[in-house]
Amino acid sequence: MRIERVDNLPIIITWLLRMHIHTIIDAIWSRHGNWQGLSYGQLALLFVAYIIHRRTHRLMSMESWLSDHRAVIASLTGWMIGDKEATDDRLGLLLTALGENEDGGVQLQQQLGQHLIQAFALPTEVARYDTSSFSVHHAIPEAGEAAHELLRFGHSKDNRPGQLQFKQGLGVIDPAGVPLLGHTLSGEQADDGLYLPAWWQMRQILGRPDFLFVADCKAAAKETRAAIANRGGLYLFPLPMTGETPQWLREQIGQAQTEEIVLAEVVDKFGQPKRVGQGFVVLRQMSHTLAHDLPFIWQEQWFVSQSASLAKKQQAGLERRLTRTAEELRRLRPNPDETAAMLDERVAQILAKRNVASYFDVKVLETIQIRKRYLQKGRPGPQSPYELEAQSRLSLLVVRQEEEIEQARQQAGWRIHVTNATPTQMSLTQSVRYYRDEWLVENGFHRFKNGSLPTLPLALRIPERIRGLMLLLLVALQALTLLEFVAKRSLLEQQQAIAGLVPGNPKMKTDRPSAERLLAAFDKFHLLFMETETSVSATLVETLTPLQERILALLHLPTSIYELDFSHAPP
Repeated sequence: MRIERVDNLPIIITWLLRMHIHTIIDAIWSRHGNWQGLSYGQLALLFVAYIIHRRTHRLMSMESWLSDHRAVIASLTGWMIGDKEATDDRLGLLLTALGENEDGGVQLQQQLGQHLIQAFALPTEVARYDTSSFSVHHAIPEAGEAAHELLRFGHSKDNRPGQLQFKQGLGVIDPAGVPLLGHTLSGEQADDGLYLPAWWQMRQILGRPDFLFVADCKAAAKETRAAIANRGGLYLFPLPMTGETPQWLREQIGQAQTEEIVLAEVVDKFGQPKRVGQGFVVLRQMSHTLAHDLPFIWQEQWFVSQSASLAKKQQAGLERRLTRTAEELRRLRPNPDETAAMLDERVAQILAKRNVASYFDVKVLETIQIRKRYLQKGRPGPQSPYELEAQSRLSLLVVRQEEEIEQARQQAGWRIHVTNATPTQMSLTQSVRYYRDEWLVENGFHRFKNGSLPTLPLALRIPERIRGLMLLLLVALQALTLLEFVAKRSLLEQQQAIAGLVPGNPKMKTDRPSAERLLAAFDKFHLLFMETETSVSATLVETLTPLQERILALLHLPTSIYELDFSHAPP
């Protein structure tokens, strides 16, 4: 008699089989001549199931995991699974094969994305793209040693500038948040040049150019906007506050009439409108010379909007910076033998540290005092010899620039978003709602960094294996976000919520359950094997609860996935 855990494996594997991961991979990658047993696609599917089930990507522990669940997996897939199917050597060869063929990775994303859109009826009106850096603890190459192909020094979004890193780009669709596109890039690369190729690849996956492409300010280069508009695409980008943009923004805020300003609202969790800001729209005609040396002219809407929460945050931050700077200047004392120029340099460093140079007018005052210095010891008399020496005393005159400070308070929270969508296609309120959903991309990065699909710590060093791992982690992220989307869509159609998913609070309801909570509801399923010299039989110890049956119904999965035939299960 022995026990084998079942848990949520029937859901995970059935879901991955529906995604056709194994068939698409096997159609792109042919087996190596000496490769035996499971195909690349079959092993990749099981590796993704292992990542989701165990929340780790460590190659060395998958072999024991597969051994512990071999009967369940064989029954769910119908595959013959040998004892050495998932050794770390075989997994390393799989990741290398997936990672070294970058064209194959593009094909996989395109074919898998198109299949998911059709199979799960995913909306394709809005897509997003963003990047994030992943810092690793790998040793830094020594002098004269070749730099790593992926792991480089660069701008760290994790605030770890002393560590090597690689970058990952992620393209998702609204409102599902399902990622359809992933890029694994070297850590020193700038983001600016990534957005146009990402838009082009998303266009190929979605099969249409007129989807709305949402990204951050690094995508707002005029060349990128012109290229997308010229090819029939739509975009929504915030403008970076550089160059002439801040001055233009100040002028527009000062010239805006009260009747031009409209309120921006979103719908809260109770279905009620909630004011989140205000703003107005400026129509501008744009022109840019493209590669064919002909000027391209198009019209943009410039949404000049103020976020109420961001304005409050920036105003509070400004007050803290002003207060701390004033206190630091008050305590500043000149060092012995310090000149006025040296003290002025220290003042400039303090103002620059908190970015408040325009809000203070600080002058270094130098006072010269003439005093007698007697040349003999003892109490001096009227005839005692002396010489005159000049002593310099430095002090600061600090004046707050109240007009500049008040202008900064008024401009807090204001940003410019640009789009080539017409006023009938997008209003200011709609633009605010689109941009507030940027968490759809960030949620994927959170799962990679701190969530259920951890990329870090990363033990892999070979570039091809890192690319292969990130490709399969992208597939795992697709599976989780699809689970969430299908469950949320089912609840929305039923106009209901589900309770019983939160530990310690069984009555708490939600209409947006996470995939992790849905899968965790199946954590306690066990398979009991009865073995004799001539036969092996197996039965499930537990039965499905009403909550578990409802979750399966929300996911459109039959309860029969937990009614497997183990009469001929392998020992």
